[in-house]
Amino acid sequence: MQADLKSPLKFKINRVKRLYTGGSGIDRMRGIQNPSDNEFPEDWIASCVEANSRGFYAPGHGLSTVIDENGKEQSFPELLQKYPSELLGEKHAEIFGNAPGVLSKLLDSAIRLPLQVHPDRVLARKSFNSQYGKTEAWIILSTREINGEVPYILLGFNEKLNEKVFREESKSGIYKTGLEMLHKIPVKPGDVYVVYGRMPHAIGPGLTMVEVMEPTDFTINPESFCGDKEIAPEKRFAKLDVEEALDIFDYTPMSLGEVIKKSVPPKHIIESKNSGTLERIIPRKEVRFFEAQRLSFNGIWNFDLTEKTFRILILSEGQAILRSGKSKITLNAGDSVFLPYSADNSILDGNGKMTIIIPPENKD
Repeated sequence: MQADLKSPLKFKINRVKRLYTGGSGIDRMRGIQNPSDNEFPEDWIASCVEANSRGFYAPGHGLSTVIDENGKEQSFPELLQKYPSELLGEKHAEIFGNAPGVLSKLLDSAIRLPLQVHPDRVLARKSFNSQYGKTEAWIILSTREINGEVPYILLGFNEKLNEKVFREESKSGIYKTGLEMLHKIPVKPGDVYVVYGRMPHAIGPGLTMVEVMEPTDFTINPESFCGDKEIAPEKRFAKLDVEEALDIFDYTPMSLGEVIKKSVPPKHIIESKNSGTLERIIPRKEVRFFEAQRLSFNGIWNFDLTEKTFRILILSEGQAILRSGKSKITLNAGDSVFLPYSADNSILDGNGKMTIIIPPENKD
C-alpha cells in the first residue's frame, strides 16, 4: 500500500439506515433502474463516524470503505490510522488526529424530516463530551415535487416565535404551532445553505443534496414521529435531560433576510477557463468548519494542488476519468473519491459537475 499513498482512492457505496425514507434521488443520480425510496436514504462519504441509526445497530455501520485501483477493499478509518501523514497531512493529523475532521453525505428525502437541532462546539463539549459540534451545510443537487408540494427547507426561528409554547410543544412531541415559528424557504438546484449549530431546521421532501458537516451524529428532534415511525422519548432528546436538550435551540427570532445573510455564503469564482469553472461555494475562512467548491467541467481539468490538503471529490453529474500519478479511476455520477494530501498531477477528463470538500484548518 505504501507505493499507492499518492493515488486517489474511490469510496465504496455506503448507504446508511435512518428513520426517514428517501434515496430514490441518489438512485436516479447513479442511473439505477427502478429507483426507490427506502430506509437507506443517505450515502456517507469519507466517514470515520458510526451512524446513530435509532433502533438499528451493526458494528461499523456508516464507516467508509475505499477501493484501490486493483479492486482491493480497505477500511478507510484503518487506512488513516496507518498512514495519517501521507493521506491527511502531518499538520492535519496533529490537530485533528487520524480522521478527516469533516463528514460528507449524499442525502435524499422523500418526506419532511423531523424538526431538529444540533449542538455547537461549546454545547457539544458540555453535553456530549465531544470536540466537535454539528454545523452542517446543504448543497442542493436536484429537487422533485412530492404530493404537489414545492421543495422547501425550514430554517431559523421567525418573528412568530413563542419560546414557552415551542418548548411545551417540543416536550409533548406534537407541534401544533411550532413549525410555523420557522422560516419555510423554497429551494432549487444550486442553492447552498449553512446550518450552524443551535439553528432549528428541517429538510423538506423531495431534496437531493450533498450534505457536509462536522463529523458527529448528535441530533435533538423533539417530534414524536418521523413520518409514520414513532420515536422513543430518550431518542428524541439524545439521552439528555429534556430541559438541557431544549436549551440547545437558539431562541433568537430572525427575519428572513437575517437568516439568508447568516446561512447563504457568498460564491466566488476561483478559476475559469475553456474546460470549466471552479467556484468556491462555502468559504472556509468564514465558515471555519469546512470548505466546499463546485467544479463544472467539459474536457480536461488540471487540479491546482498548490494548497497542500486532502480533498473529497463527489461527482454528481456526468462521467470522467481521474488520473493521478500512475493511477486511473473511472467515475460515474454518484461516485466519490479521496484525493490524498500527497497527491500530485491530478487530471480530470470528461464532463459533468463535481463537489469538492476541503477540511477545516483549525479546531476552533
